[in-house]
Amino acid sequence: MLRLIVAPLVGAIIGFVTNTIAIKMLFHPRKALYIGGFHIPFTPGLIPMQKDGIADSLGKIVSKELLNYKTISDALISEENINKLKNMLLQRAEAFKDDERTVDCVIKKYISEEDVEKYRSSLRDELTKVIVEKINEADMGTILAQSGMEMIKEKLAGGLLAMFISDDFIHSTRHILGSMINELIREKAPDMIYKEIGKVEENILSMKISDIFSNHEDKISEITDKISNICKTLIEENMDKIVEIVDIENIVAEKIKAFDPAQLEQLIFGIMNKELKAIEYLGALLGFFMGFINLLF
Repeated sequence: MLRLIVAPLVGAIIGFVTNTIAIKMLFHPRKALYIGGFHIPFTPGLIPMQKDGIADSLGKIVSKELLNYKTISDALISEENINKLKNMLLQRAEAFKDDERTVDCVIKKYISEEDVEKYRSSLRDELTKVIVEKINEADMGTILAQSGMEMIKEKLAGGLLAMFISDDFIHSTRHILGSMINELIREKAPDMIYKEIGKVEENILSMKISDIFSNHEDKISEITDKISNICKTLIEENMDKIVEIVDIENIVAEKIKAFDPAQLEQLIFGIMNKELKAIEYLGALLGFFMGFINLLF
C-alpha cells in the first residue's frame, strides 16, 4: 500500500517541480552566468536571450495579420464608426447654436495671432495672384473694348457719324483700347483685389458663430454627411500610406525590446497565468500516472 501511495505521489511531485522549473527557466536567469570563463548553459533564460527575435516576430505578426491597413481601414470606416462621427459632428454643430464668439476668436484659440496674420497675408497674396492671372488670361481689356465699341456703334446707328465709323476703325480702336485697359488692369488690379479680399476676410472673421449656424442650420445634416464621406474617402485612399509611415511593425518591436525582462515576465504571466499554472498541474498529473505505471513493471 505504501508503494501504491508513495510512487505516484513522488511522480506527481517530480512532474510538478519539473514543469515549474521549466517555466521559470523561460525567464530566469535574466543574464548570462559564467564560472570563470565558462558560460553556464541555458543562461540567460530562453525569453531574455531571444527577446529581440521575439520582438521582431511579434512586430511582423501584429503589422501583417492583426493591424494591417485593411483591418484598421475597415474598423475606421465601418458603418458604426461613420455614424458615430456624424453624431459627433451634429452634436458639435449644435453647440455652435448659442456660441456668441466670432470666427476670429475661435481661430485664435488654436492659432497664435502672429500665425493668423501670416496665414491671412499668404492667403491674400495667393488669391490675388490667381484672380489677376485669370483676368489676364481672359483678356478682359479686349472684351471690354469690344463691348464698348459695339455699344457706341449701336448708339450711333443711323446717325451722321455712323458712316465715318468703319469696321477697320472699330477693329483698330478696339485693339488700342483693349491694350490700354489690360495695362491698366495689370497696374491697378492687384492692389484693388488685395484690398477687397482683405475686406471679405474681415467680414468673415467678425461673424458670430451663432449667426453662421442660423444662416446654414438647414444644411447642417448635409454638411456633416459630406464631411463624413470625405473622411471615409481619405481613409480608404490613404490608409495604406499612413500605416506605412507609422510603421506598426517597428513600433511594436521596439516597444517589446525596450521592456525590462522583469516587465516582460510580468506581462506574460499577467496574460497567461492560468495557462502556465495548468501546465504545472498537468506535469503533476502526468508524473502521478507515470509513477503508478512504474508499479506495474
